[in-house]
Amino acid sequence: MLGGQVPAGLTEKFDAHRVVMRGTWAQQPRCVALDAEIGVRSRCSIHANKPSVCREVPASWEYGAPSPQCDKARIAHGLPVLTPEDWEAPATAA
Repeated sequence: MLGGQVPAGLTEKFDAHRVVMRGTWAQQPRCVALDAEIGVRSRCSIHANKPSVCREVPASWEYGAPSPQCDKARIAHGLPVLTPEDWEAPATAA
């Protein structure tokens, strides 16, 4: 999967042939496309056009398996790693 067409203004040069999302190589990495209040809500503001590298990193247990990259990012922001229970539908009140 090649990914979406990322707006050029959201990228920065990585080397002669590649670009990366702005903010992802900072000392405290935070993608410029991340619209989030960490620990409360988060979403990719260019979800339909996100690059292939982002499409290849699912949230832990979203599809039934852990994601070491997701876990590492959550730990770096002081959040617990996701568990299979986080993907279960909440019980409905009777």
